[in-house]
Amino acid sequence: MDRLGIQASLSFVLLIVSYLSFYYALPKRTAFARYSTLVLLIASGTPLAVLLVQESLREAQDANIGLGMAFLLTWAITGVVLLVSLVLWINRIRKKR
Repeated sequence: MDRLGIQASLSFVLLIVSYLSFYYALPKRTAFARYSTLVLLIASGTPLAVLLVQESLREAQDANIGLGMAFLLTWAITGVVLLVSLVLWINRIRKKR
C-alpha cells in the first residue's frame, strides 16, 4: 500500500473512532442520535472518499490541491468531533460525582 492509501485509511479509522466516541458520550442514545451520527459520519467522510477515487483515476503526477484540502477538512472534522466528545465525557464524569 502506498503512502496515500495509508494516510487515507488512518484518516477514515480516526474519523470512525471519533464519531463512535461522540455517540457513546451522548447522554441519551436514541435512534435519532444513532442515525444522525451515522449521517454526519457519512457526510464528513464523503469529500475525502470522492477525491481519493478521482485521484486514483487521474494520470497526472502533479500536486492535487483539492485532495490536500479534503484531507485537511477530514482531519479538522475529526479533531472537532473528538474535542466535543471529550467535553461530553468530562461532563458525564463530573455529574456522576
